[in-house]
Amino acid sequence: MINTVIAPTTITEAETFIWYQANPRLSLGVAHLYKQNSFRWLASINILPESAKFPGINASAGVQGIGTGNPGYSVTAEKNWTLGEASLNVYSGAGFRSNENHAHGLVGLKYTTPDRWTFGFQNEGHQTHPFVTYSWDQYTTGLFLINGKSPAYMIGVRF
Repeated sequence: MINTVIAPTTITEAETFIWYQANPRLSLGVAHLYKQNSFRWLASINILPESAKFPGINASAGVQGIGTGNPGYSVTAEKNWTLGEASLNVYSGAGFRSNENHAHGLVGLKYTTPDRWTFGFQNEGHQTHPFVTYSWDQYTTGLFLINGKSPAYMIGVRF
């Protein structure tokens, strides 16, 4: 999967993420920060798979915060529900940025309609970012509002 977030009012201006799913529970990748012309390694592992009654537990390393480029780490609990042909995803957890000496709460929610529109928000400990995306075939495009006010555009393709 490759996706780019173009956020002209942020420190990075744009970030491109390339992910490779090594197996169903492990993804590896790299992020490129446009303005800084720097790279961040990415990793995400599912420690405990989701069950009917309990959320899955995930750990990740990579970029913490849209538009900041700060390296960081997180542990989250994530639960998914199927609502007819729609779906709901909720997560919460803790994240640590390498440039700070304390953890932050993380939380997010997204609702996906049967016609592939997704509405949601994510909070990475500093700011809340509402978003809307639309997917077709293997493509996705969308709009984020960084901290609820500054627009960021996302485009992506899944292979």
